[in-house]
Amino acid sequence: MQCLIVDAYSSGRFLPAALAELGVKCVHVQSSPALPDYLLRAFPQGAFTESLVYDGDLEALLDAVRPAAPAFVLPGNESGVDLADTLAHRLGLPGNAPDERRVRRDKYDMAMAVRAGGLRAPDTLRTSRFDTALAWARAHGRWPLVVKPADSAGTDNVFFCADPVELCTSFGHILSSSNIQGNRNRTVVLQEHLTGTEYFANTVSVDGRHHIAEIWRYHKRRGRSGAAIYDYEEPLTARDPAATALAPYLLGVLDALGVRNGPAHSEVMLTDEGPVLIETGARLAGSILPHVVSRCFGTNHVELTALAGSDPAAFAARTAIPAEPRTRLRYVSLISPFAGRLTSLDGFERLRELPSYADHHLGVRAGDFLSPTVDSATSPGVCYLLHDDEQQIETDYRRLRALELQETDGLYEVRRER
Repeated sequence: MQCLIVDAYSSGRFLPAALAELGVKCVHVQSSPALPDYLLRAFPQGAFTESLVYDGDLEALLDAVRPAAPAFVLPGNESGVDLADTLAHRLGLPGNAPDERRVRRDKYDMAMAVRAGGLRAPDTLRTSRFDTALAWARAHGRWPLVVKPADSAGTDNVFFCADPVELCTSFGHILSSSNIQGNRNRTVVLQEHLTGTEYFANTVSVDGRHHIAEIWRYHKRRGRSGAAIYDYEEPLTARDPAATALAPYLLGVLDALGVRNGPAHSEVMLTDEGPVLIETGARLAGSILPHVVSRCFGTNHVELTALAGSDPAAFAARTAIPAEPRTRLRYVSLISPFAGRLTSLDGFERLRELPSYADHHLGVRAGDFLSPTVDSATSPGVCYLLHDDEQQIETDYRRLRALELQETDGLYEVRRER
């Protein structure tokens, strides 16, 4: 059996190994000749029987992949979602219908689709004109507002604007920049600021039946720019009151967005009035280390996605009983306070001294310029803390944050540049 993986970057780089365990070979399709360098860094070289680059000629790409007789198609990253849907549709394979209304990518269309499905979604505007944005903000009458690109992921150019001046600054910044996938921002989305506790859920779907693999609680903090940055995340048990409140809403969101097959990653705010969608990506959760998650749950989002595509019956049997956390786990996003050239990665080895240390992954290399962390793209990496003792994890977390602030003998060995 063979499958197509479109953009096996970020967490998608783990898919070929997971599929190989199931006897599935993979053909790789790069969705564009010009993807950002940070995506290409961790590409699993040698994991594919063939690698192709899509240059805009869909018929030529279809002719190139048909000899492999793929049984299914998976997106490896947000940048590959649209092309994966199109390829599955044109090849007559299980997938999600091509997203012509952009409800799985555009944050405005996403909110409107969720609302049309009878579920609560944030008040939302999409525009390229600041005067329209300002008029909407004044009519909305409640500050702060969330301002972000219409097509983005993570905390990429997400701002919390407390007044018209901040709105103007953020609006101009977004329209003058590209999103995290490397595409130029042409419109801006304004949304009401939701208050509550934020969660994310990783799901896998087969023929419209959805399985919730994990629900995690976010902990964020404000960065230097005022935007929210990731601090740490912890998984919930299925019996947690928040999980029971979120589950039916999440399943309805996936239906409203036309997610019928494959992975999805959804972010939801649990407010006093109930859950409200922030956004859903029809792809794997980003920046995960599957082997660490499996130490907690016995499985992980990547493994379940591979099983659902290759053997739906085995997937149904495997997920008949939801996986529960077996131990405590905390996913900590690294937050750099420094700017300068990374002279060495040796400082990160100090993480291994933490008693609850499980593993870490870096998105930077020696010689890279390190910026102060203001969003997910400028985080140097992540560290997993795993232990049966919750207090040990908390102690190690505080030690990690202290190491980040040390200019000498800390995590970041940086040469300041003038």
